[in-house]
Amino acid sequence: MVTKEEVKHLSWLSRFDLSDEELSKYTAQIEQIISYLDKLDSMPLENVEPVKAKKNLADLRNDQATNFAGEVLGTKYRKDGFVKAPRMV
Repeated sequence: MVTKEEVKHLSWLSRFDLSDEELSKYTAQIEQIISYLDKLDSMPLENVEPVKAKKNLADLRNDQATNFAGEVLGTKYRKDGFVKAPRMV
């Protein structure tokens, strides 16, 4: 069972401030998620076939590198070869 103190600690680690109402809400939601994961853990998987890819890697196109002659997104290059971008404020 998940306690409110554990959820409060998780919120502190995540730097979230939770109200008492949010704390109760998230505690119940986390408890539901964990119970669902427990159900998934208890499912027998001995006779389940693994999922296989529908496409072979050989069927994919070959990647070929080509030089790009245009401007990158309309930006201008500086003399030192770097891209000039707007100033971050």
